[in-house]
Amino acid sequence: MSLNIGYIENTIDDDVTIRVYYDQTFTPVGDDQPLINGPRGYCLDVTNLSGRAARLKFTGRNGGSRNVTIPQGNPVTNRCATAAQLAAVGVLTRGDVQDFTISQG
Repeated sequence: MSLNIGYIENTIDDDVTIRVYYDQTFTPVGDDQPLINGPRGYCLDVTNLSGRAARLKFTGRNGGSRNVTIPQGNPVTNRCATAAQLAAVGVLTRGDVQDFTISQG
């Protein structure tokens, strides 16, 4: 069973952090908690303090995906996305966040 903390996080060496926020107050049936914008106004919130580029690959349930370079920033505003932008690629709920990877370089 997954923890219900309001976000899913993936990090590399504490320098690159990606969080996807969801509504933890929504009583889930499985993993269908809807995605929401987090405290900085983004649903997909990206931070890169590493001094080098990273890669983000994010695939939605309908096959739509993002595969982008992550430059430096806190937040990386041109790589962050709102809940509406994620919905456009078929990522609507916590359960849709399955193929969510970051890598250095």
